[in-house]
Amino acid sequence: MFTVKPDFYDEFKCIADKCTDSCCIGWEIDVDENALEKYNGLQSPLGDEIRSEIIKSEDGSHCFKLSEKDRCPFLDGTNLCRLITDRGDCDLLCDICREHPRFYEWFVGVTECGLGLCCEEVCRILLENEDPFSIIEESDGEEIVLETKEEIAESDFYIFLSAFREKLFEILFSKDMSFEEKLVKVLSKTEEFCGEKVKIRNYKNSLEVYKKTEPIDEKWTLFINDLSENYESVLKVEKEFQEKTKGDMLYSKILAYIIYRHFIKAVFDKSIKERICFAAESVRFIYLCDMKTYFEEGELTLNDRVENLKNWSKQVEYSEENTDLLIYGD
Repeated sequence: MFTVKPDFYDEFKCIADKCTDSCCIGWEIDVDENALEKYNGLQSPLGDEIRSEIIKSEDGSHCFKLSEKDRCPFLDGTNLCRLITDRGDCDLLCDICREHPRFYEWFVGVTECGLGLCCEEVCRILLENEDPFSIIEESDGEEIVLETKEEIAESDFYIFLSAFREKLFEILFSKDMSFEEKLVKVLSKTEEFCGEKVKIRNYKNSLEVYKKTEPIDEKWTLFINDLSENYESVLKVEKEFQEKTKGDMLYSKILAYIIYRHFIKAVFDKSIKERICFAAESVRFIYLCDMKTYFEEGELTLNDRVENLKNWSKQVEYSEENTDLLIYGD
C-alpha cells in the first residue's frame, strides 16, 4: 500500500488560539459513530455535558449543537477546545476535529493525503516562500493484490493520470516562464492529453458563476458582488500589481496544489478537462482577489494572500455543491 502526500504535510501543526480564524466556528461539526459510542460510555459530568450538546442533523447523522454565533459548545473564551484542555489529550475528539484540515482520497492500493487551504496556517506554509513543493510517495511494505478487472482498470488509470499530473508540476515549477505562460502551457498540454479543445471562462463569466455559489456567509456575498461590479477597474492596476508583488511562483504553487487535490478525482468520472479548467479558473479568481486587495490598499502582504486564499477555499472546496457547480457547470 502506498501513501502520497505533499512534502510539507508533516510540517503542519495547528496554531490553536493564535489563529485569527477558527475551524470550530460557523461549521457543522459531525460526530462520527465511534466518537458517539465513546461519549455514550463516558460516565462523568463531562460525559453528561457532551451528550446534552449532541443533536441529529437533517440527514439523520449526529453533530454538536452550535451555540451563539455558531460556536462549538466546547470552545472556550480563548478559542481553545475544552475537550482537549480538560483532559490534556485528544482522546475525546471526534474524527473531523482530530483530522481537520487534513483530507484523504482513496484509490486502489493508494491513499492520497493533503492539508486543506481553508486553514490559514496551511496557506502560510504554502505561501511563505517561493520554493516549489514536491509530492512524496511512501510504501508500508504491504503487497497490493488487484483481484478484479475494475481494480486493475482503476489502478492503471490512476497511474496514467498521476504521471500527467507530474508533467504539469514540471511546467508550473519551471523558473523560465511567467505564470501566464505556464497557465497557457498547462491548458495546451491538457488539450493534447484529452484530444479536445480546452477553454476557460474569462473574468466576467467566471464571476457570474461564483455569484451562483451558495455563500458561506453574508460577507462572501458582499465581496463577490463588489468584485463583480468593479473587476474592470481592478484590472487597470494589473501591470503595476505584477511588478510590485512579484507572485508568479506563488500562483504556480497555488495552481499546482489545487491540481494536486482535485485533478486525480478524475479517476472516478474521467472529468480531466473539467478539473484542469476548474483549477485554472480558481487560481485566476484568487489572483483577482489579490489584485483587488492591492487596488484598495496599495499593497499586498503575506497575510492578505493568506486571507484571500483561505476564503476561496472555505467557500469553494468545503462545499460539494459549489465545487460541482464550478467543475461541471449548471
